[in-house]
Amino acid sequence: MAKHSRILRAGTVTRLLTAAVVLGAVLSHTRDCRAQEPPKPPPPAFKMQPLNTLPGQPNSDRAPDGQVADGAAQPLNPPASASTSAVSQGNFAPNMIGDAFGLPFIVINDDRFSLPSPGGGVGTSKIAENTSPIPRDRVYLNYSYFDGVPLLANGVNVNRITPGIEKTFFGGMSSIEVRTPFASTLSNDLFIPNQNTPPNDTDSAEFGNLTAYLKQLLYTSDTLAVSVGLGLTLPTAGDTNVFLAPGLPPLVNIKNQSVHLLPFAGSLYTPTDKLFVQQFLQFDFDANGNAVRDGGFQPAGRLNDMTVLYYSVGAGYWLYNNPDSNRLFTRIAPIVELHYNKSLTNTDRLVTPNQIIINPVASNLDLLNGVVGLTAMMGENKSLTLAYTTPLGAGDNRQFNGELRLMFNWFFGGPTNRFSRVQF
Repeated sequence: MAKHSRILRAGTVTRLLTAAVVLGAVLSHTRDCRAQEPPKPPPPAFKMQPLNTLPGQPNSDRAPDGQVADGAAQPLNPPASASTSAVSQGNFAPNMIGDAFGLPFIVINDDRFSLPSPGGGVGTSKIAENTSPIPRDRVYLNYSYFDGVPLLANGVNVNRITPGIEKTFFGGMSSIEVRTPFASTLSNDLFIPNQNTPPNDTDSAEFGNLTAYLKQLLYTSDTLAVSVGLGLTLPTAGDTNVFLAPGLPPLVNIKNQSVHLLPFAGSLYTPTDKLFVQQFLQFDFDANGNAVRDGGFQPAGRLNDMTVLYYSVGAGYWLYNNPDSNRLFTRIAPIVELHYNKSLTNTDRLVTPNQIIINPVASNLDLLNGVVGLTAMMGENKSLTLAYTTPLGAGDNRQFNGELRLMFNWFFGGPTNRFSRVQF
């Protein structure tokens, strides 16, 4: 079998990262999404007024025909973008950073060989990955470098890039988000290591499983917002094939067919204009599993990923705030997060007709990861985040040695003012 093409090299990843950072710097000097009036400090918390007027304005300011009289306060219309989403102006915070790589791996013939399930070499994408509980209009680019992912015995370094877009509807109360991850990682076509096989390709460009999220604001107050939603992971990655030697048919073929359902709830709490606390609770259900065939292409059953609970909580504080929107960085906040990933069921065990045994690496997933990061606002509608993730467990409760994460967001949504400016 021809060796899987090495499309994305480490140098290519470096150039992609450089291009993303340069793009962020260039966009910081644009004016397309700037506020139409000079930026102002966040006003005191307010509540939506039933008469569609600003707080403190009498109803007599309205002209007889229902229009606002000359010199009167302008109407407080529902926000036109995801930025505010009917939440008090005090409710602004950066997106959560995130931590996860993916689900547990599986082995063949009792630990002779470890391999990811289809799409597992790129990893999974849970809700708390560069996302806010608030629906927002934005495009973004995430980069993660994972050191020592146990895809092979000696570990694999994975460079993952995830472009995405989130767009709101229903007056900013709802949004849909789409993520399309790809990575320089272990090839989906693998050889069981022996003297007759070439080394496995650990620098292969692999497309991951596309994930889409629907988000809906459920409750808002002057300092609290609560949202719920549902994610859907689609099997867009390639199948996993395991070979004994080049030129032979696959010893095992694992079809990429699984659809994952990802319901979640999130909250954002902003007791002051500087402090923010946010959290997500999510479940991950494998709806249908992946079909497995042996070397004779005989059906061998289905492998179902374990059901997983994800809980993430993070807090940050705006240490720096410069009202001059012409500055490269106008706001800076340090952030700390904890992410807990816990399996609720086991991954399946399977024996094929030709006696190939497929087991989970670990029957129990119990991961705790800590994240420290720094987020900077660039102008009024762009952000840049740099963070590091470290596992707080040991043994099977570590999916990597450490992770470096870089995230860029460009918020959009049309003309803005002090009530509907991009909320961050």
